[in-house]
Amino acid sequence: MRAPAVFLVIAVLFFVLRETSFIKGLPFANVDSYMTIAAWGALGLCVLCFLFVFLISWIIYENYTFFLGEDALKIKRGVFTREEIAIPYRQIQDVDIEQSISYRAIGVSRLVILTAGHEDEKTEGDKTEGILPAIDSALAEQLQSQLLTRANVQTIKEEKGKDE
Repeated sequence: MRAPAVFLVIAVLFFVLRETSFIKGLPFANVDSYMTIAAWGALGLCVLCFLFVFLISWIIYENYTFFLGEDALKIKRGVFTREEIAIPYRQIQDVDIEQSISYRAIGVSRLVILTAGHEDEKTEGDKTEGILPAIDSALAEQLQSQLLTRANVQTIKEEKGKDE
């Protein structure tokens, strides 16, 4: 998602710079016209990159499914290469819900399922197999509760006002 932002910044810079006295004072003919063409080109690339990123993200989202089986959480993902992962409930040690600012703005969460032997891999760039990248926040809380119950993991709830 960085490419559209970069092209947007470049377009804005070209639009702003073409109006400066520095650019207008250059001895080259039609510099401001070239700056305008470059600005519109960068803006066009911004839109094209955004649409491409959106399309790819949508295809990945549509090909990502999960369900709670009798003995395991099953995740199916992949567009060209389908991958099916089964995470047995007995291996689940913890289930975390993560929400960045952008996720909170659209009401989704990321569910990270930590399993025996994989808890240290979470920090190494999404190598954990049990990640549900963007699901509804209410559904994420329900899944967290269900998975922890099926895995027999105790949860500790914070009680407000006791320590104050």
